[in-house]
Amino acid sequence: MLFDILLRLCASIVLILCINASGITTFTVVMSICIFLCFGVGQLLSGGWGNLVVSNIAFLLALVVILTTGDHGLWQVALLVFFCCFYNISMHLYEQMCTYQRQLHRMRDDSKELEYTLKNKNQRLLQEQDQQVRLATLAERNRIAREIHDNVGHLLSRAILLLGAILTVNRDESMAPQLQMLSDTLDESMAKMRASVHDLHDDSIDLAKNFEEILQQLSAFRLTTELDLDEALPTEIKLTLIGILKEATTNILKHSNGDAVSVFVHNNYSFLTLSVTDNGTLTPEEKARISSETFEGIGLHNIRNRAKSVGGDVYFYMNDGFTVFARIPVPTKDATAIVQDR
Repeated sequence: MLFDILLRLCASIVLILCINASGITTFTVVMSICIFLCFGVGQLLSGGWGNLVVSNIAFLLALVVILTTGDHGLWQVALLVFFCCFYNISMHLYEQMCTYQRQLHRMRDDSKELEYTLKNKNQRLLQEQDQQVRLATLAERNRIAREIHDNVGHLLSRAILLLGAILTVNRDESMAPQLQMLSDTLDESMAKMRASVHDLHDDSIDLAKNFEEILQQLSAFRLTTELDLDEALPTEIKLTLIGILKEATTNILKHSNGDAVSVFVHNNYSFLTLSVTDNGTLTPEEKARISSETFEGIGLHNIRNRAKSVGGDVYFYMNDGFTVFARIPVPTKDATAIVQDR
């Protein structure tokens, strides 16, 4: 921009000097003002052919003034033609430079956008890889738990039964304490093995995958979900959420006459909420029956019991469709750390 202004300024000064070389008159002053105006308008039309046309009008005006005055010199005409060529070539090169600069900026912006897109794709790829590794780890834990339960558990159970039979038919009092000690050891081994199997199985609960499998049953409905799932939740809370969602889904499939279902899970600092809503209609009799304290529907009763088992609450709303709303307390991280320290 500064180069453009300086070039126009120099051109206007040269033209004014040329037309006033033989003396300053009213006509030459007016033409000088017109030349300044032409270059100013050219500045406003920066870029394109309009710029060059308006600017060359100033050179044409200067040429007319020089030729109409009686005492013009050839050096003035030669200087005018030379500077006109110089100005047009300079402006052409300047426009090309601006074009290349805009292309460079566009390429730079495109490269940054591509870099940002590639970075996001790499992040998604890493997340998918982590998820695949996690799923493979969970599957391997399940396999190990099944192997221990089916093989080691079976052998220990057979050993306990055989030892019980030996204790029953044993007549040697001196062997009784040792056999009883062996029996206690096998019972303790069986208990620890079961605890280990349960721990492996509990750690392998994939909350997101279980939710996805359950919600696939609602393929006939328009499904809206907003799931804030935390895989670090305690096992009993995971099982409670899965159980409530299963019961609510079963009720929808059996009893709902609607066509849309919304499932929302919001995870807060000390509690989480699970909301399952369908847009089906209920008769006044059904609403009164569900609202009564003596209602003992198996599905809703199971939902309430599951929430109470972890200290939570369940509410049933029947204003717009039917909603199961569960509020489950979640141990805070501070409380968990204190328990671990103890």
